[in-house]
Amino acid sequence: MKEKKKSLIKAISAIYRYSQTYIGENIKKYNIGKGQWNFLTQLLFNEDGLTQEELSDTLHIDKANTARALKLLEDEDYIYRQLDPKDARKKRIYVTNKSRVFEEEFHCVFKDLNKILSKDFTPEEKEMARILLYRMLDNIIAYRETQGKGK
Repeated sequence: MKEKKKSLIKAISAIYRYSQTYIGENIKKYNIGKGQWNFLTQLLFNEDGLTQEELSDTLHIDKANTARALKLLEDEDYIYRQLDPKDARKKRIYVTNKSRVFEEEFHCVFKDLNKILSKDFTPEEKEMARILLYRMLDNIIAYRETQGKGK
């Protein structure tokens, strides 16, 4: 019997849905929704002090969704905005002390999810999976840009 080919997009979609559920269940006590956690993690773990536009570009999320997510995080006192000292037309976004209090626990949720996803992978397989997934991301971004559709 011929083995049925498995769809790449089906796997990616399922991983995304299960990952969203896992993260949501583990951070719901902080009142952070699935539309906001990726912004907070970017600021907490990668680069605090980005502008709204920089966050949109970095996370490949459209500006309207970015604005809504940041407003909710600001309302919950997880972030604040401050005028850029070099360019008064821009506001930089920073995490608050409230966010810093649970930073370690929050980070563990994502580290644990990475462990779940890469269970039984060798270090080489983990690195190859990371490389291939980011190549796929680059491909879809390039495609969207050539179609004039951006994010």
